[in-house]
Amino acid sequence: MAGPIGLLGGLEHFEPTLPLDRRILDQVGVFAPEVVILPLASLPWQAKAAGALAEDQWTRLGAHARVVSLLDARSQEAVAEADVIVLPGGVPNRLVTALQGTPILDEIVNRWRDGAAVTGSSAGAIAMFERRLNLYPPNPFRLIPGFGLLRGHIVAPHFARLRVAHWYRPFLALMEGLAVIGLDESTGLVGRDGSLQVLGAGSVTIASTSGVEVYPTGSTLELDLTVPALHSLPGESSPPPGLRPDSPHRSLRSLGGETPIPSSSRSSSPPLQPAGAGSSLRW
Repeated sequence: MAGPIGLLGGLEHFEPTLPLDRRILDQVGVFAPEVVILPLASLPWQAKAAGALAEDQWTRLGAHARVVSLLDARSQEAVAEADVIVLPGGVPNRLVTALQGTPILDEIVNRWRDGAAVTGSSAGAIAMFERRLNLYPPNPFRLIPGFGLLRGHIVAPHFARLRVAHWYRPFLALMEGLAVIGLDESTGLVGRDGSLQVLGAGSVTIASTSGVEVYPTGSTLELDLTVPALHSLPGESSPPPGLRPDSPHRSLRSLGGETPIPSSSRSSSPPLQPAGAGSSLRW
């Protein structure tokens, strides 16, 4: 059985995200769990600090935490023994370039399928899905491959701070039927087997061409993150036949959490265009 997953919108490993990390450990259910942190999305001068911040938080929660910065045989052994695998934020392209096609990524997938937890924040959450948004020119906002642990959605972190709700709607038509998971900073989804809880300081937005729903902290969602993409990227095999364009969004419903906040209740303000992309853009 696949393990728990955590998807965070950024500002990970600070006090407001303690409930998310604690919930991950509760769901793993192992005494003194082994936590492996891979700050591979960080810029070179930020990686040490990002790793230390993560190591401190997981250690405070009673885990045996270690930071892996080199992709070698010892790192692969550490991942193979991990109960929780952590992908902190940074630059999505750095993370994907570092891990894609490596034995360590294969080990991460295998451990997750065997019950270990995988949690990613910002760039880490983006990369966990089969599809992710290209954030750089040329042709920003086109879909490009991610790691493929999860499917049927794409992640938009820093959702409230970047005021994504004010400018993302025109891009939904480019998402090839995939729903967007908008994650506020210090906020995330944690769970397994399609049952996910919103925890942290903000809210989670689920958006598709079928509609938009906003879920405050404390909400529980049934959200299928294994539905394949509607269209294949060049060089990939076609999705299974019979998948309906609305299926990712229709898989969502509220389960005993707070009532979803209608998108119309959000405050209105002038639209904000996306910031200019560059090689150091951090998510």
